[in-house]
Amino acid sequence: MEKENEFLIPVSGLALGVHDFRFDINDDFFADMDYSEVKQGHVTVSLEVVREEMMLTLNFHIEGEVRVPCDRCGDEFNIPIQSEQVFCIKLGAEEVEESDDVVVVPAEEHAYDIRSLVYEYIILSIPMHRVHPEGECNPEALALLSHDPEPIAEEEESTMDPRWAALKDLKIEDN
Repeated sequence: MEKENEFLIPVSGLALGVHDFRFDINDDFFADMDYSEVKQGHVTVSLEVVREEMMLTLNFHIEGEVRVPCDRCGDEFNIPIQSEQVFCIKLGAEEVEESDDVVVVPAEEHAYDIRSLVYEYIILSIPMHRVHPEGECNPEALALLSHDPEPIAEEEESTMDPRWAALKDLKIEDN
């Protein structure tokens, strides 16, 4: 299959029943995505397409790992991902997005491009809190983060804008 057609799922020519597809995602996939927060990864996408008379149900199973920066030390590391997603394509008169996981496409549509769906599902499967396993963070970065910032020197206070200096003395008293 040609690279640009790799993520096209047949619509009108697909026979009724269950069809399986597999996509191996690598660094090239992420490089093709504009403004991607992930630049490297190896992910396997197994897709089961259930073709019915007027609808296709796409069952995605995503598993692999992507390279992301650690929220604690900033160094990049590989984080495992796994996800199950369902997307429905209904056949109708014109293209309409009914919801985040349901779209209507014209019945005579030949194929549907799932590239952006695959990318979105990979990104959504990355945990919100991204940190190295315990003990694997960059010790130098952690040492820098653990030091208290130096107090403001008196000479710096004297050059402070007088409007801000006046606010420094304000205190809110509780009743």
